[in-house]
Amino acid sequence: MLSAEVFRIFVDSVKNYAIYTMDPRGCIISWNKGAERMKGYTASEIIGRNYSCFFTDEDRKTGKPAKSLKLAAQRGRIEEELEIVRKDRSRFRASTVLTAIKDADGRLIGFAKVTRDVTGRMNAQAEIRRANSELGSEVRKRHASEREVERAARSLRELSLRLMRAQDEERRRIGRELHDSVGQYLSMLKMHLESLDLSPQRTPGQLAAQLGQCVRLADDSLKEVRTVSHFLYPPTLEEMGLKSAFPWYLEGFSRRSDIRTTLEMDHDFPRLPSDLEMAFFRVLQEALTNVHRHSGSDKAFIRLYVHRGSANLEIRDFGRGLPAGLLDAWSTDSATGKGVGLRGMRERMRQLGGDLKVASNRFGTEIHASVPVKISAPERPGAHLSQEPNERPHSSRG
Repeated sequence: MLSAEVFRIFVDSVKNYAIYTMDPRGCIISWNKGAERMKGYTASEIIGRNYSCFFTDEDRKTGKPAKSLKLAAQRGRIEEELEIVRKDRSRFRASTVLTAIKDADGRLIGFAKVTRDVTGRMNAQAEIRRANSELGSEVRKRHASEREVERAARSLRELSLRLMRAQDEERRRIGRELHDSVGQYLSMLKMHLESLDLSPQRTPGQLAAQLGQCVRLADDSLKEVRTVSHFLYPPTLEEMGLKSAFPWYLEGFSRRSDIRTTLEMDHDFPRLPSDLEMAFFRVLQEALTNVHRHSGSDKAFIRLYVHRGSANLEIRDFGRGLPAGLLDAWSTDSATGKGVGLRGMRERMRQLGGDLKVASNRFGTEIHASVPVKISAPERPGAHLSQEPNERPHSSRG
């Protein structure tokens, strides 16, 4: 009797576990303090009631309480994780052990059940899963960002290489022009100076003719040097702006390429910031170079205007249009060997907070550069380009 009393006191003192016994039908016989704390019932409230009151409505509808008793009776004990209902109808997650109690002859005389609240553990596990999920998401984002940085760095390296090659090609072109024009003039000037006869037998007229040839060669050399330097950085751009630099450049371009150009610009077109004027001038140069080399068009249309707080430059040809692959690669920022000129124009506009659009089809190509500006000069709306030919290129944003 003493040992039984000690055991009863021990069970009743357990606070973290609900321990109770039941008869073979599941009616509660004993109830410890841990069960009272965990489920909210005092011993006087719960003894005699069926333990099915701790199950959810969903579990009772499926006969879960009776099935658990039957299974425990067959196996001796079962372990389950269930959702338990307290007296106040709140719920918690519990780990349970249901043990069948049998007499010496093996007859079932009741059940003992031990319940442990695992809500905290479940919440901790859920928090760990959430943290792991967030960490995994962050890792994936980090990897994606790293791949994007690698792609951008690779694209930048490839573009830098293309630009360096384009720069080298431009240097070679300037070198050829200086050698073929200025170099030839200076060589001839040197020959004339070396052959200059200053002997008394030479008449003043003969001497003047030789000196005249030398002056003409020096003048031709000076013109060529000025032409090359103007292409590199036209003085009229810095002194008078696009209003003077554009007509000057287009006149020379038409003379060299036999491509007729038409410029539409307000007579009171304002001065723009120097970096924007240089950017527009370089876009014009690059675009017309492409027209001359690739389009097959015999004319080009250029418009320069201010509209709705933006300075706009439109360049249109009526040639064969850009290859679809080239325009697609440029539109998706693909760093290929093609379209470096287009990419350079777009980067100039982006650095100034602007935009560059390219539209092209079999009727021609149109480039539209636009940059926000703050000017006090009156603006005029930009009308669409003429419909020659009848179908206009479809727009493609970079």
